[in-house]
Amino acid sequence: MIGFIKILAQGRQLKPKNCGEGQSDAFNPGRNPECLTNLPGVSANTSNLQLGLSIVFGVAASIALVSLVIAALNYATAATDHEKIIRSRKNIIFSLIGLAIALSAEVMVLTVLDNI
Repeated sequence: MIGFIKILAQGRQLKPKNCGEGQSDAFNPGRNPECLTNLPGVSANTSNLQLGLSIVFGVAASIALVSLVIAALNYATAATDHEKIIRSRKNIIFSLIGLAIALSAEVMVLTVLDNI
């Protein structure tokens, strides 16, 4: 086991990448930030953010939709139980509000990110 760890450690030695004098960026003139840390660069852009937020809002909308279906089934099976009818109506209203918030948030985020 120790030999395996030594092999892994030897293969993972830090080596500077493209550390020429002419390479620089806006924050470190004359120095390449990859040479300082040897960490991979992050390629964050609006499409990654858009995809992540679309997934989050899609999950929220799905949860609201499932909650709406369950509340509607409870309402349909309530028969003469007035407390169950009132509780089901409240759950239907809250589910519709949650669905509206999730969908409107998705529309707002897509509109803002498309205009950037």
